Amino acid sequence: MKSEYNVGRGKIELVQGSITRYPADALVCPANADLEMVAFSGGVQYAFLIDGGQEIFREASELGERIRKISMDTSAPMAVPETSAHLTGAGNLPAKFVIHSVAVGYDPKKDELYCNTDIIAGSTQNALDLAKEKGLKSVGFPALGTGPYSVPLEEAVEAMIEEFSKHLNGQTSIERLGLVLYSPDDYFTGKAITDRKFSSK
Repeated sequence: MKSEYNVGRGKIELVQGSITRYPADALVCPANADLEMVAFSGGVQYAFLIDGGQEIFREASELGERIRKISMDTSAPMAVPETSAHLTGAGNLPAKFVIHSVAVGYDPKKDELYCNTDIIAGSTQNALDLAKEKGLKSVGFPALGTGPYSVPLEEAVEAMIEEFSKHLNGQTSIERLGLVLYSPDDYFTGKAITDRKFSSK
């Protein structure tokens, strides 16, 4: 299932299926605070591991280690900046790149990692800016923050679609953005939200 929305000079696609099967120059993978992989069975990272191979995560891990060494703070809970985006190869995926999106923040008062709609919006914006910087024309996203951090799907979709719209209404190389939702129920939930914002074709 797929719905299309013309926005600015580009197009947003809402798609039901697996993010790893979405045809795009880059696919976004939710990343941990150190770019290490924790692949829970059934999660988005697990799909990237199974379909894309371990090389994607080896490359991300090495990148995270280099960033940590540059910061020289080996005790920091966030090895890489919150909401930052990082590019690796795509392994066996039908894409050129994977964008690892650090859709997580750290609350020093509670000494815990967290995610909310502000983090999701910032993460989406930074992933889009990185894709633009690399001159990419298409990017596929899963619903950020809805896994271990349990941000409600409705809130995540609203935050991401808003950032998609802002980006496509500006100067960008991107022509097509996909929001890929795994289950039919999630797809119809996302479609209702996106229909309210745009007129569907």
